[in-house]
Amino acid sequence: MGPVAAGDGDGGGAANAGKPGGQDRRRLDPSRDVAILQAVLAGLAECGYDRLSMDDIASRAHVGKAALYRRWRSKAAVVAAAAAWWREQAGALAVPDTGTLRGDSEALLAAVPEPGVLDRGGVSLVMDVATAASRDRELAAALEEHVLARPREVIATVLARAAARGEIPPGRDLSLAPDIVLGLNMLRVVTGKPVDRAFVRQVFENVILPLAVAPVIATPQPGPAASPWL
Repeated sequence: MGPVAAGDGDGGGAANAGKPGGQDRRRLDPSRDVAILQAVLAGLAECGYDRLSMDDIASRAHVGKAALYRRWRSKAAVVAAAAAWWREQAGALAVPDTGTLRGDSEALLAAVPEPGVLDRGGVSLVMDVATAASRDRELAAALEEHVLARPREVIATVLARAAARGEIPPGRDLSLAPDIVLGLNMLRVVTGKPVDRAFVRQVFENVILPLAVAPVIATPQPGPAASPWL
């Protein structure tokens, strides 16, 4: 393993090891974060989640293992961070605010990476990590927090703002809309097809937007039953 940089020594870090941003974070060398995350992705591509270890990640990143534990509490946490970082290389996922649901949807679609931006082993990486998460509760929780929470928040915020503007009928329950988008994307990945802008546009145009803005159809209320004596 490589040497540990100044400011990344062994004293007292493991007790604060968790997600980035802990009280030791200010003393860490941020230049090492990218090297560590790249090492995680390389390790996943080469040997998969189950065989990847913190020792292997440290060796690949040329850091001491204590440097990993000062940033992330476990393999599951650092793998989730690497998956989030990998996606963000195409651009941070921001909440658009164009003033209309249609405009916000177009802004979200414009942020979807085109094929080739993230395809270097990306499909196999996503499938391997998703499969591992189905049997690793800690990894599943880390993915929920660091990978899935942000796109859910962005889509939910866009829909909530549209509802506040009156573009969505009052009382329309769209709580499952973010998971519809994520679920269809994952189905696409599992079947070996690209999650590109054209596909995500289909999801929004054919599912999310019609579901959001369709007028409320009043359900006829049954009248009083006719008396058999009349």
